[in-house]
Amino acid sequence: MNLFIYCSGGFGKEVMDIAHRLNRAHSLWDSIAFLDDTREESSFYGADVFRLESACKRFGADGMEAVIANGEPFVRKALIEKLDAANVRVISLIDDCAVISETATIGVGSIIFPGCFVSSMATIGRNVAIIAGSTIGHDTVFGDNCVVSGQVNVGGECYIGNESYIGMGTQIKEQTRIGRATIIGMGSVVFADIPDKIIALGNPCRPMRSNINKRIFR
Repeated sequence: MNLFIYCSGGFGKEVMDIAHRLNRAHSLWDSIAFLDDTREESSFYGADVFRLESACKRFGADGMEAVIANGEPFVRKALIEKLDAANVRVISLIDDCAVISETATIGVGSIIFPGCFVSSMATIGRNVAIIAGSTIGHDTVFGDNCVVSGQVNVGGECYIGNESYIGMGTQIKEQTRIGRATIIGMGSVVFADIPDKIIALGNPCRPMRSNINKRIFR
């Protein structure tokens, strides 16, 4: 079986490192490469780069597993839809240095970086990325295609909707609800609910404007 990391940027380098650590420890894949439909180079970060179509022709969908290495929630959503359409199996990558409760549920396609803690009865949706050092409290629910940046602390019994982004160093009070397609800016302290499709930030965190462009990084 061959693992493909979809997107060959900075995030892709970090996910490649996780994949190599897991492969050294558990011998999971024959090879690890990148998928990237825009990069012209045939190699990046010491690994081969394929376009999705050419990889499927060479390896066959049944010889491929993939994970998405992109920090944009709506790009994650689009790419997992492409993988589904190509019948490529999407898998989760959980670093051996992450701590996951036995009662937590981790959705297919999710990536959990080293130093993360996912607590009791937490539910992480499909294709979610949780970056290094973040804590997800008990009974908290994350929807699909979310991105949790580094050093985030989410209290117990929170809810975060699909395609939302939680910025680096954010703290979220227990029993708080954050809507779908919402961006929480880095360093925010969230004491109250935040609605759908909003960019919010600050201490206390408050809505600033609508999330019209649905992009984090410009």
